[in-house]
Amino acid sequence: MNFSWAVCRCFFYKNIFIPELGHVEFHGRQQFVKTYLEGLRKLDAENVIADIEAEINRRRNINGITYQNYLVIKEKYKPLNSQLFNKETLFSLPPTIQGVTECIDGVFNFPLMSLDQCGLLVEEIKHFKQANLPHQRPNSMNKNGILFTEIGLDDLIRSIVDAVQPLSQEKFPALVGSTGFDSFKAFTVEYATEASADQDLATHFDNAEVTLNIPLFTEDQEGNELIFQTKRGFRPQEMEIGRAILHAGSQQHGVLPITSGSRCNLIIWMRSSEIRNRECPMCKQSPDLEEVEFGKGDGFKIWKGETKCARVGTKSM
Repeated sequence: MNFSWAVCRCFFYKNIFIPELGHVEFHGRQQFVKTYLEGLRKLDAENVIADIEAEINRRRNINGITYQNYLVIKEKYKPLNSQLFNKETLFSLPPTIQGVTECIDGVFNFPLMSLDQCGLLVEEIKHFKQANLPHQRPNSMNKNGILFTEIGLDDLIRSIVDAVQPLSQEKFPALVGSTGFDSFKAFTVEYATEASADQDLATHFDNAEVTLNIPLFTEDQEGNELIFQTKRGFRPQEMEIGRAILHAGSQQHGVLPITSGSRCNLIIWMRSSEIRNRECPMCKQSPDLEEVEFGKGDGFKIWKGETKCARVGTKSM
């Protein structure tokens, strides 16, 4: 391998989500208080800063923790549906995506997974959570859910990404590039009415070139509509189990409050190093790269001969 995987250093100080303030930037206490003084008047600034510093620490250690969790889970977890973890027995997906509808400008939906396939994944997710093994929250905005890399389902996700890549290339050619999606981040988001659960999601964009959203499970769900920002304001998108939603990662979207029931979706952030190495999708600048020791970081590549940071090697999962 003549490259190493990396993150853009903006990951350590930009787009840090604070519910009362939205996404903030943190370059130290003095800068933060000065920039967000008005919003902080109604908050405990010390608690907010402590939360931000904890989030930055999480981000700096996320790749190593993911790898360590992966090793523990690989050793101790006994899958319920072992066929999901074997390249030879993965369930089949449509060889060609059909029935594609552009429901909102730049947002497409189409049938991708059967009810039985979604049910297998939901069973496995519940089974894993009952095992009480170490795992991380999926991202800074969602409290619940799991990272598929940690539980060893990267082969399954790769098969899904490969299935939708031709459609992504057709609909978003400038975001896929000639080499396609060479990395991804896959996780579940879960919504319910309980106080400990996620109930909505603020408007945001994704750290992805193209995002795939697959509803896996709903139970007596009311509210919780997925909404997209358009030139005519925000528009809701209906969700149906197994019917995927495809959109540019830069498309602003959010989730309205859930009023009853629950649901679970699989989110796949599909990434092209060819595209993001030109411009980081989060800071919108030429990426300032820092190599990661484990995994694929945020999908950036540092090629041999580049000197932006020290070389520490990588380990794949």
